[in-house]
Amino acid sequence: MPPSIPPWLALLVAAVVFAVMCSLGLMLGREQIAAALRQRGVLAAALFAALVPVPVAALLCMKLFGIKGVVAAGILLMAISPGAPIALRRTIEAGRHSALAPPLHVLIVVLTIVTVPVSLAILAALYQRELGVSPLDVARQVFFAQLLPLGLGAAVRALRPAAAASLEQRLTRMTNLLLVAVVLALVVVLWPLLAKVGWTPFLAGIGLTALALLFGAACAGRDAPARPVSAVATAMRNPGLALVIATVNKLPSEVVASVFAYALGLAAVVTAFVVWQVRRAR
Repeated sequence: MPPSIPPWLALLVAAVVFAVMCSLGLMLGREQIAAALRQRGVLAAALFAALVPVPVAALLCMKLFGIKGVVAAGILLMAISPGAPIALRRTIEAGRHSALAPPLHVLIVVLTIVTVPVSLAILAALYQRELGVSPLDVARQVFFAQLLPLGLGAAVRALRPAAAASLEQRLTRMTNLLLVAVVLALVVVLWPLLAKVGWTPFLAGIGLTALALLFGAACAGRDAPARPVSAVATAMRNPGLALVIATVNKLPSEVVASVFAYALGLAAVVTAFVVWQVRRAR
């Protein structure tokens, strides 16, 4: 974690993310793989939506509104970092076709090992800066933060399905509370830096997330049950991965605040979208 975040808080964030992914892994079974194989066209379209339009839209916004410096850096790092840990839970909550969500999320996360270094190289060329991140750095972040706990949870479900169902409910309730506590703690710790970067990254998170939801829903085409899943998977970005890039490239602490402010705007829009989808389904 960057130096602007205390070690105790960084450890708490890592533990909460690990627990969140474990709880989601407890829900995974063979039916999700079967669902993905039946929806290959939608899966491919959703992958494109998650990986391509959001970074392009972010670049256009930076040029159109003249956003520069640490604020632009935080926004662009978020735009090129798909597959947030909480994304899988949000896609499951939003979608009637929730079986499609886990395979889609895993594919997005795995592909970041290639897409993030490539995207960063393009940004470095456009902005004439020395920026880079190795695929190993990306792979390490997504493996330990997401794939490992997800696999552990899935293994428990395969071996002890009854115990997994009971444990998943308790773990979900606990992690929901811990997530709120972590966000509040980050707001308090980063408040001086948040005040310095201003409202721009927060508003960018709102605007780009709204656009991403539209892109994702459109890419699902006529498959109405898959639209919410594709929309949320497209919109969600991975602040942990963005911070890894910032740390590797020794970017200023204000970039961390810009990343977090974008994440707050993103969370507000996606939460509103999920609530709307749940009410609509009822």
